[in-house]
Amino acid sequence: MLENNSLTEVVELASPVSIIQFETKGEVARYLDSVLKPIPQDGLLHDAGMWSWLALLFFESICPTEDGQRVVKNDYHYIFEPYNVRHFYRHLLFISWRVLQLAPAHNRLFLRSQLSTLDKLTTEVMKRLFLIRVPCLFEVLDRLYWDEKHGRPRVGMTASKPRAGDLTHRFPLRVRQLEMTYDLTSLTADQLIELLGDEFAFARPPEPRMLQRELSL
Repeated sequence: MLENNSLTEVVELASPVSIIQFETKGEVARYLDSVLKPIPQDGLLHDAGMWSWLALLFFESICPTEDGQRVVKNDYHYIFEPYNVRHFYRHLLFISWRVLQLAPAHNRLFLRSQLSTLDKLTTEVMKRLFLIRVPCLFEVLDRLYWDEKHGRPRVGMTASKPRAGDLTHRFPLRVRQLEMTYDLTSLTADQLIELLGDEFAFARPPEPRMLQRELSL
């Protein structure tokens, strides 16, 4: 299936694709970014055959054997469906690569997790096209939902029940409200965080303290 010319379409790349074991989404995203650069990005966004072929090539990484058993998830984790709005963002390899293209700097929320799993934080963001079209979005998300103290995403931000400042419910709703009034594509991260309101104040830097000195009489 990987090498039979009658089952594949040859794609010219700068260097051949090697079978490598990957642990995190970031590792595979950076590798794919380097080997797929010769292909126009518009083509990569809709190439079902290539992404499905890559999933088969790296199947040991995206569906590893643990304790002698392999747990195979839903087909859409491995077979790319670019025109299915409910499935395209669930392909493990494609979505890792896509995050890196959209957020080359602010991507630790998404790319430090295990490659073989699809975390809820990634799906909640990548399924909403009105979010990812905002240029400063990933910097805003990084400042909102990355826990600097513990070096991980904030706990409880993707809970099933709404809570103040959460990512699953409150953040997309607030963005929808703001886009009725503002051109969000023109805002900086500081400006968008300010507009989000007090509910998201945990992302703002602390106000500088005014230095005071006692005047001796």
